[in-house]
Amino acid sequence: MGLYDYSLKADEREVARAQAHDLDASYKELSQVFGALRGHSVSEARKVLEDCIAKKKPIEFKKFNKGMGHRPQLGGKKGRFPVKEAKIALNLLKNAEANANYKGLSVEELVVKQAAAYKQNVIRRYRHTWASSAVLGYGKQAMWANYVTCWAELVLGKGKGKHAKKKEFKEKRAKHKKEHAERKEHAQAENAKQEGVKQ
Repeated sequence: MGLYDYSLKADEREVARAQAHDLDASYKELSQVFGALRGHSVSEARKVLEDCIAKKKPIEFKKFNKGMGHRPQLGGKKGRFPVKEAKIALNLLKNAEANANYKGLSVEELVVKQAAAYKQNVIRRYRHTWASSAVLGYGKQAMWANYVTCWAELVLGKGKGKHAKKKEFKEKRAKHKKEHAERKEHAQAENAKQEGVKQ
């Protein structure tokens, strides 16, 4: 178990978990990176992160996207390349994958069941001097800015990835259309046969 409790409760024999805390990263950007991974298989998730790090395909930002540019790679949706957060997510994914191998789980059958980032600590940073290096004194401040750390969790479990589900859905739809066309042809043939008998 990690420092924090995991949000997803499941049988420990069927899942592999990984956690990281005190991360020097934006929890807002990290949450959007994890949002792009949920539901994907391990190989699909790794490809998403590697494409982001190589700046081939951006991560879609569904939140925290005010003033953000639209990306043609995302079909005009808002997104960017959070390389720092993608590297953290990739390390966490590799950690969870190693835990799955240690438990004897088949990595090919695993998908990202849960991945999330949370704000951890908010530490105030003070500046006690002016530009002329004059000290203001104890307890006084010229300006301050918050230093925010975050923690993240990632859980792998058995299931089908998004690409596999889409492929399965397309196959079912094609099969349904074929059956519908065959039934229609059969009905038309029966109607023509009955009309011929009447004549």
